[in-house]
Amino acid sequence: MTGHQKWHVFVGTEIGLLKGVDTEKKTFSNLNPVENLNKDDEITAICWEDSSEKKVYTGHKNQVVKIFDCEIESFVSTEVKLVTAVESGIVKLWNKDGEKDVEINTGDNLCKMTPNPFSNLQVGTGGEENDLKIWDLSMPNTPVFQAKNVRNDFLDLRVPVWITDLKFKSVDKIITCTRHHQVRLYDTRAQRRPVIDMEFERYPLMSLSLAHNDNQVVVGSSRGRMALLDLRKKLLVHVFKGFAGSIRSIQCHPSLPLVASCGLDRFLRIHDLNQHKLLKKIYLKTRLNCLLYRADISSSNETAIEPKEATPQIVDAEEEDIWNAMPLVKESNKQKRVSSDADAKPSKKKKKDQIVSS
Repeated sequence: MTGHQKWHVFVGTEIGLLKGVDTEKKTFSNLNPVENLNKDDEITAICWEDSSEKKVYTGHKNQVVKIFDCEIESFVSTEVKLVTAVESGIVKLWNKDGEKDVEINTGDNLCKMTPNPFSNLQVGTGGEENDLKIWDLSMPNTPVFQAKNVRNDFLDLRVPVWITDLKFKSVDKIITCTRHHQVRLYDTRAQRRPVIDMEFERYPLMSLSLAHNDNQVVVGSSRGRMALLDLRKKLLVHVFKGFAGSIRSIQCHPSLPLVASCGLDRFLRIHDLNQHKLLKKIYLKTRLNCLLYRADISSSNETAIEPKEATPQIVDAEEEDIWNAMPLVKESNKQKRVSSDADAKPSKKKKKDQIVSS
């Protein structure tokens, strides 16, 4: 492969490194130097400049936007209009000269801002106690759509709101996931409340991606659970196994039955959506926040998923040796009773995951 076709996946890390990953060879490279990076350089968002996939834009915790040119393998200055969002709720449209054209206050504790791919001037926003809103950048004073919370629960208590990710399914349909383990589908033509509201387990959902089936989405939780859900039937289709930490980013390939995921366990994984198999597992050394899947991956990589012998082992050889070397420990009856009691009564103390702003 040459030039901008070299890396199949780009990954942003907590320490500010942008990594390019060749999933066919299971290799990666740091695309910016490690020196002088600090916690404020954390990459919190990543996207393509356009459909040509020649430039990668990264948003950082220190409110800096950087552009990586895939053809020359180097960072360059910006030459296009940008839309940025920060946790305080301020969304800005910048012109080519780096000057602010439009500023929108979307509300405090913003966790996610996503452009509408079906309408160039629209973006969707949401966060902690900041329900879904859709904004038209040409009319920044009021949202064109503002979601209404679901009705009170069976105890007549208000249901809390905390959107962590959202995707536009069509020009007027949006899917969100929340830290309160809800997945919701909104139809802006029908009503302000979600037309579909379902839950997955009881852990915060951190990321979602639209599957190729119109009714299905892939979600990832803070406890390392990734699942394929059918919204129309409100059913769990499959749970993907093997994760060991919070899943921070999920992206289905635009045309192939593949889904990439990454998170705090430092692994990039590629799964087959149809066969539910793990195809690639690549250790990237640092905690991962976000990823970007390339559409034009090589034909050899595309066909490599079909033959059974081309599927790599789920567990690395070194990891397998460690597990095999461990002695088998038999539990006493007393230990078994203690273990079963612990499973029946989960601890009330929960670790709070850090919000990833976009």
